[in-house]
Amino acid sequence: MFPFTMLPKRYMDLARLVLIHMLTVSAPLLAGPAHAHPGVDGRNRFVDLVDHPAPEANWDRFYDLEDRLAAGFQAACANEACVPRRFLWPMQLRCSVQAQDGSMAACIWVVAGSDLRVRAAGSIEPDVVVWRCVLPIPPGLGVDAFHAALDVAEPLRVRLPGASASLLQGLRRCLAKPGTAS
Repeated sequence: MFPFTMLPKRYMDLARLVLIHMLTVSAPLLAGPAHAHPGVDGRNRFVDLVDHPAPEANWDRFYDLEDRLAAGFQAACANEACVPRRFLWPMQLRCSVQAQDGSMAACIWVVAGSDLRVRAAGSIEPDVVVWRCVLPIPPGLGVDAFHAALDVAEPLRVRLPGASASLLQGLRRCLAKPGTAS
């Protein structure tokens, strides 16, 4: 407990009010919601794949998948020359999951590309482009089926059950379109 007796008398009442406010008003707000999972109470219909079925429950599986997809992306670009011709780098993958039934809703992979050109005057002109690629995820695909299908040596070449294209085909279609200049 705070030693109020050490304060000058004129500050004791103010210190008590601040402490009461912290304990009764601020602390519950800082603690966050009382439920363990953001989708449990129905307010949030979708959750991040990392947080399915509970906060950070899918952490290791998801980031392992993201690393394997990124390695596959780099290998595919090295072997097959990515379109457009520039240095491309997979930045971040995020997937949403329907909280009620555990089915995949969507995955977006942000890919950035850069190209630097030296101008005759000696300056360097950067050309940086970002793509937001929606991966071909079929409706109703469960989280476990998603992970199982992509738990292979070359996950980018996988066509998920019910999908119209492989992940690599989806990425190629996305990268063939103009990205957003940065």
